[in-house]
Amino acid sequence: MPDKNTFDELRQQTEIAVRKAENRARNFYSLKLPEAAIDFTLRGRCAGQARIDRNGRTCLRINLQLLSENRDDFLLQTIPHEVAHLVVNWQVRKQRQRPRPHGPEWQTVMQDCFGLAPTRCHSYQTSPARVVSRPFVYLCTCREHHLTGLMHKRITHSYQAHCKACNSPIQFIAKQAP
Repeated sequence: MPDKNTFDELRQQTEIAVRKAENRARNFYSLKLPEAAIDFTLRGRCAGQARIDRNGRTCLRINLQLLSENRDDFLLQTIPHEVAHLVVNWQVRKQRQRPRPHGPEWQTVMQDCFGLAPTRCHSYQTSPARVVSRPFVYLCTCREHHLTGLMHKRITHSYQAHCKACNSPIQFIAKQAP
């Protein structure tokens, strides 16, 4: 995670990039898009999230770790990507429509307004936010399955689990030591 000074610098650069993208969209579409609140608490593999609540408040959630590791690309690609989501959702909010997240409307905003390729996912190197333990070993006719405690509990309480490859039921074999 970045130190305090680096975080402040990243925050300022992100704020500038977001406001620049918002202004570009406002001018391009003659929108009254409100300034988005920026939240740096997003974790995991997702780089950013755009949200508009029922009251019309906009918010961008940013993954600070991915921002710090991929600063230039993040500011040039990810910020406009998320602002494009705000634009599409802002344009349809009064019609109560729910456009597909990376559908044709979003793709058009990315290409026409921001001049960017409408790439759905980033290619940043990510590490899992957490590693899920899978100590329960099950067998089917084609292979061994390692399941979580939650899935094991479901199966022991009458849930019928089948292998997706061979479609045979899976059977509990053993619990491995952690």
